Amino acid sequence: MVASKRARFASARRAAGYTQERLAGVLGVDPSTVRRWEAGDSEPLPHVRRKLAELLTVSPDELAFLLEQAVPVGIMSIVPRSGAHDALTKLPVHGVSVPTKPTLMSVLDQTRLLVDQTLSAGLASATRLTLIEERVASHVTSYTRTAPVAVLQGVVPDLIEVQTLAAERQPAGIQARLSEATAVLGLLSADALMKLGEISRARYWYGTARLAADDTANPRLQAQVRAQEAMLPYYYGRVEQTVVLAQAAQALLPQTICSAVALAAAAEGRALARLGNREGAEQAMHRAQQMVDQLNEPTTDAAFQFNDKRLLLYLSGTLTYLGETTRARQVQAQALERYRADPAIAIDPALIRLDQAVGEASRGDAEGACELAVRTLEQLPPEHRTRIVLTRALDVVAAIPAAEQQRPAACELRELVTAQENNH
Repeated sequence: MVASKRARFASARRAAGYTQERLAGVLGVDPSTVRRWEAGDSEPLPHVRRKLAELLTVSPDELAFLLEQAVPVGIMSIVPRSGAHDALTKLPVHGVSVPTKPTLMSVLDQTRLLVDQTLSAGLASATRLTLIEERVASHVTSYTRTAPVAVLQGVVPDLIEVQTLAAERQPAGIQARLSEATAVLGLLSADALMKLGEISRARYWYGTARLAADDTANPRLQAQVRAQEAMLPYYYGRVEQTVVLAQAAQALLPQTICSAVALAAAAEGRALARLGNREGAEQAMHRAQQMVDQLNEPTTDAAFQFNDKRLLLYLSGTLTYLGETTRARQVQAQALERYRADPAIAIDPALIRLDQAVGEASRGDAEGACELAVRTLEQLPPEHRTRIVLTRALDVVAAIPAAEQQRPAACELRELVTAQENNH
């Protein structure tokens, strides 16, 4: 089967939940038209593009990026395994410079396309796959203590290796393991890209992770991908979409108590609180609390593990948006005390402090809120001052009454955020 010249577009369609036939039906075109778009044989007409962008939940510029043609090539013609490793290890771990970030993102984009194209094309030997699984486990263990750029530096070579193995025909029993490794590596990449504010790339990698997870018989992994993906619209898009994804994750395991479902319930609760749905938020957080209390799993800080400490992070945001001042302060103090035991975990405590600042702004203390937000950003290690933190800092300004948003403290906060954005 010839690979699509517009694999990004095809991946975005699948991630949005559309088959070629269903997308064609909604747009009022023939399914062959969608197939020609993906094959690179024709272009969507201008009057169709706006509706198409809405259906895929992308901007017009992002749609144009999706429709750029990528001629399928072998992974080794992109960059040899050793060459990829050398190029990536030369990238600075502490921050991203202008010349190197495009290189990293370009390798990521091309790698994701090739992973998508060969996900089901072949299988890996058990021995080689075992080595990859060991490295994946190491990435998962170190993830929460590692800056996003460093995560990508470590993950990309393994994604390239997975793609290479996927092209080699092997016994059928290894397929699920290969897909699971692909899903976890894709999820790590998507989450790191989300923190960096690479929204389009994060969306595509979440789609790849979902595609790989759905190729397995592992509903917990499938739920995990959807629960993590719910974070993207919470910080950068429509919060309503967070609720949809979180509920979809819970629906996969309706009678199961596990970390993925607990995370999904907490994500739903926090999003509903932001939307002003007090009853729904309280119910969702109650479900999350009940599951965390019953989890029979070791408490760790590994990636994607949801425990009582991470629940406090989600409760912090939920109670802040519900205006529950006293409860929010208690939860935030408790959470920060828990995180203080491991200073290497930087982003979660910063988000909690910014929740505190949003709460202070909502209560009328604009000066104190901005000072706390500025102090939080300045104390955060440079490699962790990522877009997700800066976006949350701007939420502090948004929570200040309009008449006070030109006060010196608010201006200082905006200027600091702008300066940090210019460094990325």
